[in-house]
Amino acid sequence: MQDGKVTAAVGASGGVNIIAGTIEVYFFLKMDPLSAVLAPRIYHQLIPNVVSYENWTTVFNDHFEITKETRVVLEKKAHVLRPIVGGTISQFVVQESGMSELVAVSDPRKGGTPSGY
Repeated sequence: MQDGKVTAAVGASGGVNIIAGTIEVYFFLKMDPLSAVLAPRIYHQLIPNVVSYENWTTVFNDHFEITKETRVVLEKKAHVLRPIVGGTISQFVVQESGMSELVAVSDPRKGGTPSGY
């Protein structure tokens, strides 16, 4: 919210990872909307001490994986890493500051495109 007005809406599908996926896209709000949705995601439920991270290629040849550098940092902090195929699918709509138009991003992890009328 900004000045009492909604400036962004984000949602995700993905079972137990919905909250993590939604929050990660929201926290990447300083990125442009497309980059925020395209960023690779990690999932940690705290117990057990396992960090799941995306490492997969969609049927459209989009590849999602955190960097080797990020994996090394997590391992140095004693996290157990587990690559997963799949993850959350996010949709993101933003009204950028000072603009009257909405920017909609549909996650390419599932195919499809944003639409609005």
